[in-house]
Amino acid sequence: MNKRKFFVDMDSTITNSVKSFCDTYNKIYQYYPDFKPADTNKLQRYDLKDICPLVNNPLDIFDHDLFFQYLEFINNNTYEVLEKLNKKYQLIVTTIGTPINLSKKSIWLSDKLPFIKDYILLRNDGCVMDKSIVDMSGNGNIFMDDVESNLMSSNCENKVLFGKRFDWNRKWNGNWCLDWSDVEEIYL
Repeated sequence: MNKRKFFVDMDSTITNSVKSFCDTYNKIYQYYPDFKPADTNKLQRYDLKDICPLVNNPLDIFDHDLFFQYLEFINNNTYEVLEKLNKKYQLIVTTIGTPINLSKKSIWLSDKLPFIKDYILLRNDGCVMDKSIVDMSGNGNIFMDDVESNLMSSNCENKVLFGKRFDWNRKWNGNWCLDWSDVEEIYL
């Protein structure tokens, strides 16, 4: 019997990419004039320019080795819930990045979540938030992401917004999970 597919985003869904970005920023830019430590609690902009103003190109941080050294799960129970979900669903990590970023994500996933065997690594020009090239259709499939535009561009019927509400996802009026405890309660 085929399992239902559960497509899940990586950045700010499985991993705390904002914290890792800020930690990397703080390490790299700490001796620059006008440096102020990035505070994740003050985040308002998707590009992180409000809390990391010295970064010219955010993709440089997402490609940096330090980013992956600092990268950790977004919640304390993320690993455990994903492990349980993997028994019920075919988990498929679906993430966007640059070629360098995607290669490092693949290694991180393999090391930290060895039970997940399927990844869809998307390189969209300029890392445009659009996962429409992935066919997520199918009876009962689920797609969870923290970016509203990724959900809106998908052909998946069961879409779930993950995480805190920000300006870039406030218009979402569908299913929503704040954290991995919510995911466990609803989908297991």
